[in-house]
Amino acid sequence: MRRRCAAGYKATGAAAFKEYNNLIMGMKTQLFDDGQAAGVFMTLLLLALGLTYLAMSPSLENGFVNWDETYTILQNPRIRTLSLESVKAIFSGPDMQMYTPLSILSYAVNYHFAGLDPVIYHAFDLLLHLANTALVMILVRLLFSSVWAAFFTAILFGIHPAHVESVAWAAERKDVLSAFFYLASLTAWSFGPGKVKTYLLSLALFICALFSKPMAVTLPAALLLIDYLKSEKLELRHWLNKVPFLALAAGFALVQMSYPGNTFGMHWAKRLLVPLYNLGFYIYTLVWPFSLSAMYIAVPGGKPAIYGLAAAAAAGMFLFWKYFRRDKELVFGAAFYVLLLLPVLQFFPFGPVISADRYTYLSSIGIFSAGAVFAGRLWRRLGSAHRNIAAVCALAAVLTLATASRVRCTAWKDGVTLWSDTARNQPPADLIYTNLCDAYLNADMTGKAETCLNQALRLNPENIHHRYNACRLLLQKKEFAKAQTCFEKMFTANPCLVQAFNYAGDICLRNGETAKAERYYAGAVRCDKYNPSAYRKLGQIALSRKDKAKAVLFYEAALAVEPADKATRGLLETLR
Repeated sequence: MRRRCAAGYKATGAAAFKEYNNLIMGMKTQLFDDGQAAGVFMTLLLLALGLTYLAMSPSLENGFVNWDETYTILQNPRIRTLSLESVKAIFSGPDMQMYTPLSILSYAVNYHFAGLDPVIYHAFDLLLHLANTALVMILVRLLFSSVWAAFFTAILFGIHPAHVESVAWAAERKDVLSAFFYLASLTAWSFGPGKVKTYLLSLALFICALFSKPMAVTLPAALLLIDYLKSEKLELRHWLNKVPFLALAAGFALVQMSYPGNTFGMHWAKRLLVPLYNLGFYIYTLVWPFSLSAMYIAVPGGKPAIYGLAAAAAAGMFLFWKYFRRDKELVFGAAFYVLLLLPVLQFFPFGPVISADRYTYLSSIGIFSAGAVFAGRLWRRLGSAHRNIAAVCALAAVLTLATASRVRCTAWKDGVTLWSDTARNQPPADLIYTNLCDAYLNADMTGKAETCLNQALRLNPENIHHRYNACRLLLQKKEFAKAQTCFEKMFTANPCLVQAFNYAGDICLRNGETAKAERYYAGAVRCDKYNPSAYRKLGQIALSRKDKAKAVLFYEAALAVEPADKATRGLLETLR
C-alpha cells in the first residue's frame, strides 16, 4: 500500500514538474525567437531596471511625510501585530475610506520586521516598482512582438517623474502593489489565451489587485483590449469569458462606493469638462513633467487652461479617430490610457484635488507603448544620419527624465520639503498650509511654523486645523497656560480632537493637576480606543496613586495597540 502511495506521489510530482516545465518553455517561445533574441531581451531588461533604480533610488533616503502616512503607517493600530486576528481585522473594513487590505497587510509585514524604519518601507516600494517595470517590458513584448517597443515603454514607465509620487510616497503602496498584480494578471492572460490554468491564474491575480486598490476594477476592460489587439475580431466568447472578472469588479466597486467620501454636486457641463481637462492635463504632464505637484488644489493657469486642455483633448480624440481608428496597435494604446483613467477622471468628483500624478501610474503604459510603436515605424523610414540624431535625442530625453525623477524624489524627503514644494507650485490653500505648518511644528522649526500660521490664519481664521496648530505652537514656545486655554477652546469646536486631549493632559500632568490630566486622557481614549500614549499616561497616573491593578489594565491596553513597545512590556512584567 505504501509503495503504491509513494509511486502515486512520485508520478503526480513528475507530472506537475513536466507541466511547469512546459509552461516555462511556452513562455520562452512566446518571448524569444532564439537564444540570441533572449540575450538581447535580458540585456535590455537589465538596462531598463538599472536606469529605473538610478532614477528612483533617492527615495530610499526619504523619511515619512505628514500626509496619509500618519494614519496608514505611523498611527495605524492594524499594522502593529502580525497574526491571524490582526489579518482578520485588516480585511474587516477600510482604512481612510478605501478598502485596501493587502496593502495594509504589507505594512504590517514591514512593521513586524523593521518597526517604523522608513528605509524598509521605501525599499519595498522601490522593489515593487522595479518588478512592475520588468512586467511592463514582458507584457509589451508579448502584445507588440517588438523588443525595442517593449524596452522603451519599460524605460519610460520606470524613470518617469510623474511616477515618483507612487514610488516615493510610502502611503501610496497601494498603487505599486495593485499595479504588480494588475500587470501580472494581464501578462498571464497574454501568455495563455484560452487556457484554463492561465485564465484562473489571471483571475486570482486580479483578485489580489482588487484587494490592493479598488482602482483595479478596470482590468476586465484591459483584458478585452488585449483580445481586440490579438484577435481578428471580437467574438461572443471574448465577452463571455470576462463575466467572472466583471462580477468581481462590480462587487468591489459597490463596496468602495458604500464608504462615505468627499463627493459633491456638479453641473452636467462640468461633469464633461473636468474629465476632458484631466485627459489633456495628464498627457501634458507625461510629455512635460517639470511642474509636478503633490496636490493640485486649483488648475494651473485657471479657466483658460481648463478650457484649452479640454478642447485639445476633445480635438485630439476626434483627429485620432479620424486618422488612426483602424490601427490596432495605436488604438490599443490610446484606449488603454483612457479606460484606466476612467475611475479618476472626476465624472463623479471626490476628494479635495482635481488631478493627481499617481493616477497615471498604469494608464501611462498606453501612451508610452503607442508612442514607442509609432517611433519604431518612423525609425524604419529614417536614413542613417537622421537615425543618429534621433538616437542622441532619445538618449538626452532618457537622461533628462531620470535626472528630473531623482530631483522629484527629494521633494518627498519629509513633510517640510514636500509641502514647501507644493506651496511653491500651487495657489494658497487651507489644506496646503495646514500640512506645511504641521510639518514645521513636527520638525521643531518654531520660527517658520509661526510665519506659516500667520499666513494660514490670514487666509482662513476659522479653520479648525489652523487653530489647532496655533495651540501646538504655543506649547512649543513653552507658553503652557496659553496653550492649555487654547486646547480647551478647541474642544468646543471639536469634542473629539484626540491629540488635543493628549496635549492638554500633558500640560496638566506637568502642572501637577493629576485629576484634570486623567479626564483629558480618558477623553482621548473615549474618542480613539487605539491611543497607546493616552493609555500609558493613565497607567502612570494610576501608579502614582498606588493603584497597581488599574495601572496594569491601562498598560495592557497600551501594549495591545503597540505590541512591539518593549518599555511597556518590561514595566508590565515588573508590575505582575
